[in-house]
This record gives sequence, C-alpha cells and structure tokens, in this order.
Amino acid sequence: MRYAKIDRATGKVLKVKEFDNINMPLNKPHVWIEIVKEDMPVYDRETHKAVRTITQPDLSDLDIDVSPTVQRVLGYDVIPLSPDELQTVTLGKIKATNEMLFDMVERIMAAIANNPAPLKRNDFPETDWDVINARLILRGEDSV
Repeated sequence: MRYAKIDRATGKVLKVKEFDNINMPLNKPHVWIEIVKEDMPVYDRETHKAVRTITQPDLSDLDIDVSPTVQRVLGYDVIPLSPDELQTVTLGKIKATNEMLFDMVERIMAAIANNPAPLKRNDFPETDWDVINARLILRGEDSV
C-alpha cells in the first residue's frame, strides 16, 4: 500500500513510499498516512469534466494523536463544463466532420463540371445530407 509522510504543521506531503505493513508512531510532527486512490467516475464528457481532489483531515494539532485509520484520498469531483468549454466541444464535433465536408465539396464541384443540368438533392448520397444536417444542428440551425 502507498503511504504519504505528512508534515502535520503544514499538511504538506514530504515523501511517498510503498509499505507492506506499516507501524509508525502517530504522535510525531511527521506521520505516515495511507493514500487511497478513487476510481475515475463515469460522466458525460460532452457536458461535464472531472476535477482532481485531495481530501485529508487537519492533522496540525500535535496534542492529538493521529488516528491509525486516517487516509489521504485522491479522488475526483464531476462538474459541469463552462459555456466556453461547451462551445469548444461543439466546435470539435464540427471540426471532426471537416474532412467529410471537403470530400462532399469535391463531389459537388465534379457534378457541376460534368452535368450541365441543375443539381437536385437526389444527385447526392443521403450520407452527405446526414453530415450536413448534423453540422447545421450543432450550430443551432435547422436541418435541410
């Protein structure tokens, strides 16, 4: 198991080590406490983010022995994305379809060059329209 040597006056980690069976005094200015790592929570990455947290009790009162069950917990809080971060996610989805859009433009240009008649929706595959509509919806516009 992993343990952290903590300066009780400041709460700072002085050292981290692996021990199989630790039995150290808990009434000293520096004490070893167990480190527990929580698993990454499951969350919607399009609307939230995980922020690392460290939870450790206040050990600064040297008149009180540290409990042998005290732990330093490394975990996560899941918080909503800011409006700017949500915009970045949306722009990333649009950018991910850019290459498909370039291919569509190439097909359209070739169709215009090779077909003197006006083009119609049915002249292009439905998959092209699916990509176009997905991009329009991401930008908050109506699909075609």
